[in-house]
Parts: sequence; C-alpha cells; structure tokens
Amino acid sequence: MISKQDVHAFEDLLRSVSSAKKGYLMINSPGGDANAAEKLLIMCRERFTEEFNIIVPDYAKSAATMIVLGSDKILMGYLAELGPIDPQLQLQPVPVPGGTIPARSFIDGLNMIRDRVVKDGDPVQIYLPMLSQIRPEVVAMSQRAIEDAETLARKWLEKYMLKDDPEQAKNVARWLSSGEMYKSHGKVIDFQEAKSVLKLNVEKIDPTSMLWSEIWELYCRSTHFLSQRTRQGAAKLFESESVSFTISVQALLARAPSPPQPMPPPPQPAPGEPTKPQPGKPPTQPSSSTA
Repeated sequence: MISKQDVHAFEDLLRSVSSAKKGYLMINSPGGDANAAEKLLIMCRERFTEEFNIIVPDYAKSAATMIVLGSDKILMGYLAELGPIDPQLQLQPVPVPGGTIPARSFIDGLNMIRDRVVKDGDPVQIYLPMLSQIRPEVVAMSQRAIEDAETLARKWLEKYMLKDDPEQAKNVARWLSSGEMYKSHGKVIDFQEAKSVLKLNVEKIDPTSMLWSEIWELYCRSTHFLSQRTRQGAAKLFESESVSFTISVQALLARAPSPPQPMPPPPQPAPGEPTKPQPGKPPTQPSSSTA
C-alpha cells in the first residue's frame, strides 16, 4: 500500500539514478494514499525531466493507477491491469468487512431514497430510519473526495499523456473517479481497455519477447524475496540497479484488560474468638447475651 512513509526510501532510490533524465518505474501495488501517490509522482517527474515511463507486470490499482496516469507511456504485460481511482472511505466504527466503503455509495444511497420519494411516490416516513443513519458530513466528504480524485487525474493527464487531447483527459478522469462507468473498485482495466476505451498511451509487452521474460523474472524474484522475509515484517521493496530497500511493518495487538475479579470475603472468626483488628477500625470484643 502506498503511504507517506514511502517518501524517504523512494528519494534514496531516485538518488541512485540521479544522473538519468529518462526513467522507467516498475510498479506493483494495490493502491493506498492518493496524496502520497501524487507526491511520489511529483518526485519522479522532477527527476526524469525528459521522459518518464511506467512498467506494470501484474497490477497497479487505485492510487497506483494515479501514478501511472502521470507518466508518458505505460508498458503493460499481457496479464497486467490498472483500476478505477474512485475514493474509498474508512469510517469508525468499521461498517463492513474490509474496512472501506466507496465514497460514491453514500451519494448513491441518498439519491436512491430521494428518487423513490419524489419519482415513485413512496412515503418519506418509511425511509426515516435510513436517513437518520446518513451523516451529512460523510456525504460532503464523499463528494469532495471524488472531485479531488478527478481533478488530480485530469491535471496529470492534460500535462503529459493526453496533453494533445484535453477533452479525452477530462473524460478519462471522470470515468475513473466517479464510480459510474466502473462501478467496482476492483474492476480490471487491461491493455485493450486502456488502449481502445481510455485511449491512453499504452504499449503491450510481447509475452514471447526476451524483455517480458526478464521483467517477469525480476518481478517474481522480488515477490519471492519479500515472501521470504514476511516473518521479519518486510512489506515493501524499493530497488534500483545499485540499491535495495525494504520497509517493514509491525502489528501491535492491543489486548482488552481482564475484567476485575471479585474480592474474596474476609475470613470469619471462630465462635468465641476475638476478631483481628482491621486498619482504621478499633478491635471488637465478642458479644455476650443472657437469657
């Protein structure tokens, strides 16, 4: 997952190729923080002033697709995939398994209720329990997140890959961010979709070529390297020809405190035996009674 913690390792990676004006980034990521992704993209564009291309051997989804959209050309393996960039919100408490909900779903849910009341004539009273669970600030946050994703994608497409077709850049940014054309966040956007529908500058790597064999071998060696170090917490690999960095994560599991145990009752004295004095209390004498 792309995060702001990647910046330092990524800068060290770029410094190892600081003399290059043309660069290729091979990326494999499920996504992450969109703002962090844009920062990594800015770093690449500042370093590689003449040309910046991206190689996708397997998948570059969500925020990783945002980085891809800011390149000059995408080289995709025959099994490679990109994905939509529609924002995902993480709320507390987590409402669904997986931890995130598409921002679009909050807006669509409100619109669905509105249509059923206005167009279908449903009484609004039957929707009051659902409406009471729709928080206005979440709807507003969802709309802003979608607009931000669209703005980010459009800015970079118009500046580089689709600079000669600003109208297509506008369309692609909307299609990928709105959640309307690609309704599933995990939708596979393969080479053919990227080339024919989105009209991105995409090149398919011949699966029978030596180039593909070498890219695939490097990719498999990298994933194997990480898998062998997962017990030590290794989660990410940054590598160039001369340097290699791994980023490790450590899961901290918080245990719930044990419930308080009831205190045992104090021992009772035997009949006729004086009780032992307790702190702060005077000693007591056994009582006597007469018949």
